[in-house]
Amino acid sequence: MLPDLSEIRLLRKRQNLTQSELASLSGVSQSLIAKLEAGKIIPSYDKAKRLFDILERIHEEKTPKAKDAMTKRVFHVNESDSIKSAVKTLEKHGLSQLPVLKNGQSVGLVTERGLLAKINAGADLQKDKVADAMEEACPTIQESTPLQVVSQLLHYSPAVLVKKRGKISGILTKSDLLKAMLKK
Repeated sequence: MLPDLSEIRLLRKRQNLTQSELASLSGVSQSLIAKLEAGKIIPSYDKAKRLFDILERIHEEKTPKAKDAMTKRVFHVNESDSIKSAVKTLEKHGLSQLPVLKNGQSVGLVTERGLLAKINAGADLQKDKVADAMEEACPTIQESTPLQVVSQLLHYSPAVLVKKRGKISGILTKSDLLKAMLKK
């Protein structure tokens, strides 16, 4: 089922398209679009569908994706690393969390907060391992995931891992998302 025909004008304007540009992209005449937007005609289902499809495609292409905002270099630790090693990695790179990877796959997350809690509870920095202090793994998404979806995930997780063809290609944090919004 198609949206109401009155939406075409709104969607076209939202994409900063002229009637002529939309006509050219969708293969219908500019006069058809003008008459449709004025409420003077009701186009065939095929022509209305073409208009909505092209407007949807343009919206999808313009929507910022995870790959546009992610940090490509992903610092991480392994389950068997010492807590001291994780703390040093966080400090060295000015990070607040690190994914824990095993064979290239995310199995957990260590955060400053979680490590401090473990240390305050008496953890031995040299002997205790990251596996003893890690939290639930970050969500993993594809590079093509819209930033709007990423924003929702970051309400529940401090970071989101980004994958391309099954391999981790980046990481997104709230800070990365804010930087992307500032660039808009």
